[in-house]
Amino acid sequence: MTIGGVSISPASLDDAVEDALKHAYAHDGTCLRFTNTWCIVLADRDPEYKALLNGSGENFADGRPVADAIAKRAGMLSAHVRGPSFFEQVLDRGRVAGVRHFFYGADEATLAKLTAVVAERYPGAIIAGRLAPPFGTAEELCAPELLDRIDIASPDIVWVGLGTPKQDIVATRVALELGVTTAAVGAAFDFLAGTKAVAPMWMRAAKLEWLFRFVSEPRRLWQRYTVGIYDYQRIVWRDRRRMA
Repeated sequence: MTIGGVSISPASLDDAVEDALKHAYAHDGTCLRFTNTWCIVLADRDPEYKALLNGSGENFADGRPVADAIAKRAGMLSAHVRGPSFFEQVLDRGRVAGVRHFFYGADEATLAKLTAVVAERYPGAIIAGRLAPPFGTAEELCAPELLDRIDIASPDIVWVGLGTPKQDIVATRVALELGVTTAAVGAAFDFLAGTKAVAPMWMRAAKLEWLFRFVSEPRRLWQRYTVGIYDYQRIVWRDRRRMA
């Protein structure tokens, strides 16, 4: 199924977690991405980014508007694969088979807190390594010396938290170069580490997590939740005209 020309897998959260574990065990170099309205807008503006999303790997519906649209078309109860929830479920369910996790992104202080929280909340989860890369372009963050540091840890899944669209580019490249499963999970590191506040459950249930994030980080996210929402609706309207 597509929205704005971006292919998105119709999957529940449980389906996506099971899929991720299968790819992790297989070491088949699959990149898992979590697509929201902003991803759709950026892909509409940038043909290279759209081509990357439609290339190797899988896209799940992260943002509520995207998830609701996919669920409606597929006749599903829910197609919402929220990145932070996916992150925690894979950490939890991967313990039985000894899945080895690697964290790539954020800063060292955040990664240290994240590692401590994972050890406390998910005892037995194996953190094979972590790396807070220097600030740079997506190409610079895929430099051989950085990829070597990931590879030497022998992870089963590499979690990439660098922000959209950079994390999607890096995660796809790491998967292809190292033949390891990767997942681009945005702010999931900060949420689990406690360095950023998480929307209360009632706001998430009411599909208002976007509002909580906007109010929490207006300077960083204003464009995504103002111009971005308008552009997303324009893309959806254009899709409907084409399908009419």
